[in-house]
Amino acid sequence: MVDLPDHGKLLDRYLALPAPKMFVYGEQNDSLSHLPALAEGGVELAGISRCAHVPMYSNAPQRWARIIGLVSRADA
Repeated sequence: MVDLPDHGKLLDRYLALPAPKMFVYGEQNDSLSHLPALAEGGVELAGISRCAHVPMYSNAPQRWARIIGLVSRADA
C-alpha cells in the first residue's frame, strides 16, 4: 500500500489516465502535499466539508454530489 505511491510513480500514472479525474478528500486534509500537483495536472479537487479522512462516511451526500457532477459533465 505504501510501495506504489512511494516508488511506483502512482501520481504520474494517475495523471496519465485518459479520463476526467477527481480527487476527493476531507477539508480537514486540505494541506495534503500532493494537492498542488493534482490541480496542476488537471485533476478536479473535491474538498468535502465537515470531514477528515473518510468523506464517504462523514459527508456522503456532498461526496456523491461531487462525483455525480463529474460524471454528468463527462457524459455531456
